[in-house]
Amino acid sequence: MQTSEPTSSYGDSPIYRDKGSGWIMYAGVMLCLVGLLNTFQGLLLIAEDEIYVTGPAETVVVIGDVATWGWVILILGILEIAAGGGVLAGNQLARWFGIFVASVALLAQFPVFFGAYPIWSFTVVILCALVIYGLAAYGAKHDAEA
Repeated sequence: MQTSEPTSSYGDSPIYRDKGSGWIMYAGVMLCLVGLLNTFQGLLLIAEDEIYVTGPAETVVVIGDVATWGWVILILGILEIAAGGGVLAGNQLARWFGIFVASVALLAQFPVFFGAYPIWSFTVVILCALVIYGLAAYGAKHDAEA
């Protein structure tokens, strides 16, 4: 009886060479994804210029003139996309820049979006926190190997 070994597996791929590689790839992809979402969100804020929030008694609260925050979120989104691309390319400077940009994106959710869209903001905060964890906990390990 003849048995054959598989020619390749996920464990042979350089992406999966150790436990932290998945976190680095996740962080790079999520930086790009959250950056894309923040870019669209910034464009919407610039175009709409107001956020309407409905309260429990059907009252409407208008947070006006959010175009400035729209520009901040737009620029932040573009920087996140650049950092994500650098992380996926394995750049050490992009890893540190990714930690910084994800931290700023996490904090930028609170002044404008957390009161108006709490589920959206909470989702972005969690994604940014996981990106920071992945880059901080496993990034140095890969830098030493390179």
